[in-house]
Amino acid sequence: MDKLNTKHLMFIIWGTSIVAMKTYPNVFIVNGGRDSWISVIIASIIIFFYFLFILSVCKKTKCYNMDEIYHKALGKTMGTIFLILFIITLILSLIESSSVEANALHVNMLSDTPTWFFLLFIVIPAIYITKKGTRAILIVTIIAISLIMVAGVNLAILTSKYKKLKYLLPIMANGITTSFILSIIKALGCYGSIAACIPFLSRVTNKSKIIKHCVIAILIVIQMEIFASIGLLSTFDVTRALTINYPKLIQTQLVSYFDFLEVGEFFVMLQMVGGWFIKYVLILNAILILLKNLSFFNKYTIYIITLFVFIISYFISAKVLLLYKFLNLYVYFSVISFILIPTIIFSLFLLNNKKKGRHYLVIKK
Repeated sequence: MDKLNTKHLMFIIWGTSIVAMKTYPNVFIVNGGRDSWISVIIASIIIFFYFLFILSVCKKTKCYNMDEIYHKALGKTMGTIFLILFIITLILSLIESSSVEANALHVNMLSDTPTWFFLLFIVIPAIYITKKGTRAILIVTIIAISLIMVAGVNLAILTSKYKKLKYLLPIMANGITTSFILSIIKALGCYGSIAACIPFLSRVTNKSKIIKHCVIAILIVIQMEIFASIGLLSTFDVTRALTINYPKLIQTQLVSYFDFLEVGEFFVMLQMVGGWFIKYVLILNAILILLKNLSFFNKYTIYIITLFVFIISYFISAKVLLLYKFLNLYVYFSVISFILIPTIIFSLFLLNNKKKGRHYLVIKK
């Protein structure tokens, strides 16, 4: 069962785009400071119109196959080169997913357990689920995302009394600076993995409501990220937030009701472990879809990719400083390869399609 419907696509959008910004917001907070929540709003608006544009091009041209779009827009050779670049960025996203999850668990929960042990519990189950096919991937994704959203609502309620909006003031005290623009770009990079949904578009059967359901899904993601950013910055002063590797985890440790109820950390660990694992599985599946279209796929492909990701993730996840250096570079690469380049290529494809349409009308007359 390789077919999807538009409601399945909503869960895929949530699975690929929610977890990054919530887990390592310090990547853009270091540039945006107390105004980082504004940079998240601006990045959210950009990503909304970006994905809407991608879907609109697909609908207007009646072509949802990423492989076909790239080749028709750029030609066979250049199209293949840029598809390979997209696949490389997806592999970097696999490294991001496995490294962040392993490091977060090592730093915050089981410091005596090496990161390679956590990595095994990410990459091996991911192979098993992927080999079981689309139905297994969808079942795991739907269950995990549903639990993550319930946990998110609970966390918002439990942490509400610890938030002080005065930490957000003064708003835009320094105006629009280079640092603030960098914060927007980095926040956009955290959203970038939503592009992993594009290879899944060709698998959707009934596309009549694809824009409607995708817009709903993206709007839900946007409100979650904006609310989470405001919540984090209003819980900690920005100076304090920047001293914490995973501030969301520390934020939830504040939760205490009736002097014994302390479950905030449980909810955020559910979000983190489940969220990164689902993102890993979905991106791995997106890579395999593209490799099959390029005829680079064989029965050993998934094992080769997994081994490569495991080795690189082992070294990156071992130290927090090295991981954050990687993440700071990754968000820029994500903006270029996941957002900027696809926007240009889809624009070229739309223009070529319009030219062919006009040429056909002239011949017909």
